[in-house]
Amino acid sequence: MAITASPPPLREKLDPMESIAALYGEGQEETSRVICASINRRIFAGEAPAPSDVVRRGLARIVLRLLRKTTKPLTRTGPDGKAMVFYRNSILERSGHPYAATLLEPSRADTSSFVEGGDPMNAIYMMLAPEIARNATLWDKILLDSVQSRDVQWRFVHETLMTHELAAARLQRGEPVRMKAVAGGTGLSMILVLEQLLQEGHHPSLISATITDREESNVRKARRLLEKLPGTRAHLGTDPGRAGITVHTEDLLDGSSPRVEGYDIVTLIGILEYFSGTTAITSEEHLGEPAPTGPADASELVRKVNLMTAASGHLVTNTYRAGAAAQILETFGKRFRYRGREEMRRLVGGGGFVPTGKFASANIFDVEVFEKRSD
Repeated sequence: MAITASPPPLREKLDPMESIAALYGEGQEETSRVICASINRRIFAGEAPAPSDVVRRGLARIVLRLLRKTTKPLTRTGPDGKAMVFYRNSILERSGHPYAATLLEPSRADTSSFVEGGDPMNAIYMMLAPEIARNATLWDKILLDSVQSRDVQWRFVHETLMTHELAAARLQRGEPVRMKAVAGGTGLSMILVLEQLLQEGHHPSLISATITDREESNVRKARRLLEKLPGTRAHLGTDPGRAGITVHTEDLLDGSSPRVEGYDIVTLIGILEYFSGTTAITSEEHLGEPAPTGPADASELVRKVNLMTAASGHLVTNTYRAGAAAQILETFGKRFRYRGREEMRRLVGGGGFVPTGKFASANIFDVEVFEKRSD
């Protein structure tokens, strides 16, 4: 294992939102490196955040009832002539917190069911860094460390650990590894995996990683962060699937992206819960609304992931279970297709993947590893 110098502690007293601005903004290379190193230590040398206990879960049910009574949806026409949906809630508005604003602010009618939080949603991950978490305000703690947010942190940790474990096992056998983060957002999990593999001394020529997302803003942020970190900056490339690290926009459903096959590890986290098919229940069902329509069936996404995965390659994905903490987001128009492990296994099994027995479970999420069938 390579020996690397420990980065200095954070010189600035940053809260979660300030940390996100530093991490993905221009400049502040040293601050970004220290933030990543702190989160890296929490993941690889510390303990995963414990899922919320029964008291906090009980409070989530109270919060759900309160928000349902105090939130009002409104619709107006946007600059492009399309309907925009936004919400009013005096409690959240008084908080002035950017995370609350993302729940209330307008979104296009055709994407209003998706969680489109950008930086405020990514700030949840900053709570993993002790140096940042201790600077959190009261509203940071309420919004960024809620039952739902704590499970998102937990999911992020286990996604990162499982991806690293699969990649390191191949590299220790002297085999190359090709990884891809599908709908990876700003790519932080994959970036931390890459940094850890390089710090461990694995040869860069054996490592290929591709981070994709449909939002150009997320792709720009991922690339900017990769350029700030010494380990990943030296291995940025332009050819997906080959040795090096590439980042580009991709929407699996529109068929316009270049097709690259043979990935050994594909992560598909935080996206299947928006697509119908093989569900335990949907938001529409328990809200008494018409059957869900919109995005393509989840099985189509799984099928496309199968095509890009090498024989005996692995898929890392998550379930999403119904409960008060998850249903809070439904108050703001978000609509989910809930699946437990049984439903997820049927879904990905129909797409050619079988369980490996590697999984971890929290309140809302499970993270599980599947292997592509060889037949």
